[in-house]
Amino acid sequence: MKSMTIAGAALIVALAMAGPVIAGNGIGDDRARNLAAKQCAADKKADKEAFRGTYGPEHAMRNCIKATIPEAKNAAKECKAERDEDRAAFQGEYGRNENGRNALGKCISEKLAEEHSA
Repeated sequence: MKSMTIAGAALIVALAMAGPVIAGNGIGDDRARNLAAKQCAADKKADKEAFRGTYGPEHAMRNCIKATIPEAKNAAKECKAERDEDRAAFQGEYGRNENGRNALGKCISEKLAEEHSA
């Protein structure tokens, strides 16, 4: 009985750890919303009239964030795939601090900015 309890607990831990790997290569909804909100705020600051023209006179920020969340998730997948090809080159290209550990966030931000400027 005791060995079954231990085996069951080990299975639960193994499945919990495998969950993020099985879930995919994207980013979470909260992180995507945060990135989208930052990008939308930058777009609004750059040209308020164009921003309202694109996303509507009412609830423009909310509409922008909803439209940008899928873009943020796609950018994250692209950046993670690029990082997996050659981690050192990726950190060299996108990393802005001494150890290049912020490269993924910088990559995602750059890709979002490119999509929104086009």
